[in-house]
Amino acid sequence: MICSACNVKCSDGVECSSCKNKYDFSCAGISETGYRRLGAERRAAWKCSSCRISSPNPMSPGGEQMDAILGKLNDMALKLECLPSLISDVKGIKSNMELLQSSNEEAIKKIQEFASRVDAVESRIASVEMIADTASDTKAQMDILLRNDISRDQWSRMNNAEIKGIPFIKSENLFSILEKIGIAINYKVDKSQINYISRIPTFNNKEKSVIVSFLNRYIKEDFVAAARAKKSLLASALGFADSNQRVFVNDHLSPEYKKLLTKTKSVAKEKGFQYVWVKFSKIHVRKNDTSHVLTINSPQDLLKLK
Repeated sequence: MICSACNVKCSDGVECSSCKNKYDFSCAGISETGYRRLGAERRAAWKCSSCRISSPNPMSPGGEQMDAILGKLNDMALKLECLPSLISDVKGIKSNMELLQSSNEEAIKKIQEFASRVDAVESRIASVEMIADTASDTKAQMDILLRNDISRDQWSRMNNAEIKGIPFIKSENLFSILEKIGIAINYKVDKSQINYISRIPTFNNKEKSVIVSFLNRYIKEDFVAAARAKKSLLASALGFADSNQRVFVNDHLSPEYKKLLTKTKSVAKEKGFQYVWVKFSKIHVRKNDTSHVLTINSPQDLLKLK
């Protein structure tokens, strides 16, 4: 089979149940042993990272709940379509009642009829308003499920570091490159500490990043901290004599967290915050050296920046 991510022929791998693309285990972000342990049913439902982001994950606890909730919302939306018409009817009926109050007995009878109609309409409005409240509560539950799904996605990357700026060459040895990085930043990384290392595509960039998955997240944190302390790490220092591009080592953020980080930097700059950084796969901001540190977990948290 040919891997859809790196276009390299491999003897075995995984197939996405949604887009039907095939990937080797490294590009799929899962070890062969871990994949075998999923069982036949979960292997058949496995999705690649792109499909998990674009659609609810049926393997996650919230997937089936979200499908049911979406069905309820569609039914409620149909019932809510009549609400503007009902409100308009009530306003017209009440206006007519005021004009008929000074009329004869026949008019009074009509008023009584109108009153009965108003009662019926108001009863229907009360029912529709209850549906609207339920819809609002359901949406809030969906937001919680979505945030939980995003948090689980990021949590699965806690042990990973993302390395950008490493030039690609055929027959490259990523373990050898990682060893050179360790020497350059004065932090030795033993091969026994690595779960897997692989290149993955980067959004809107032809060059693939290198993802290193450590067996221990604290080793990952120390590795990232040592790389950042180096300030400026160049590809030429790693044996790429023809390249002077900078090499960056960061936490491996999910696509949603990368979007949130970009938005956070923009808002922080607008609000005069001096520091924005990522640690333990969490986004942190600080206005100045004496102010409190704020953690940004969702776009709503950006409202705290004042």
